[in-house]
Amino acid sequence: MEVVTLSSKGQIVIPVKVRKKLSLKEGDSLVLVEENDAIRLQPLVHLSELWGVDQVKNSGTALKELRKEWDDELEKKTAL
Repeated sequence: MEVVTLSSKGQIVIPVKVRKKLSLKEGDSLVLVEENDAIRLQPLVHLSELWGVDQVKNSGTALKELRKEWDDELEKKTAL
């Protein structure tokens, strides 16, 4: 667990260790999700990064379920 401080402009610095682990670099977009009384940040995955992900044998059903979860979550967030 890392502790970060919120600046007067509402900014935080993501520690180097975390940026390296997640391969984050300057200019990357992150998704901010509010969950109850918590904030979760996760890298934004671009569709181009998923190209060919469904080419793995026997992954059809699991991938369809995952995509449905993504779509449902996105729908919830955009409905706010």
